[in-house]
Amino acid sequence: MPLRTAIVCPSCAAPLVRKPGGRCPACGADVTRHVAEARRREERIERVVGIIATGLVLLLFATTAGLGLVEGALAYAGAGVAMFYLARKTFG
Repeated sequence: MPLRTAIVCPSCAAPLVRKPGGRCPACGADVTRHVAEARRREERIERVVGIIATGLVLLLFATTAGLGLVEGALAYAGAGVAMFYLARKTFG
């Protein structure tokens, strides 16, 4: 699930929750390009995290193929926790 990052106005640093007509509601500056670039950056980060996560799942599958059920489940849980914290730090 993607995390929403707060986009702020480049002119006045007000949070851009609502952007009527592509303008900042606080100062009236044009923020269309700034918001588009922020969204593109978020999408790129999500794609990179998705590719890394897929690679880690395949690697984990290959390395835990000979383990038992409990050990394999613990390995998958550990990898999920690690990916969660890595992805959280990427957005923060």
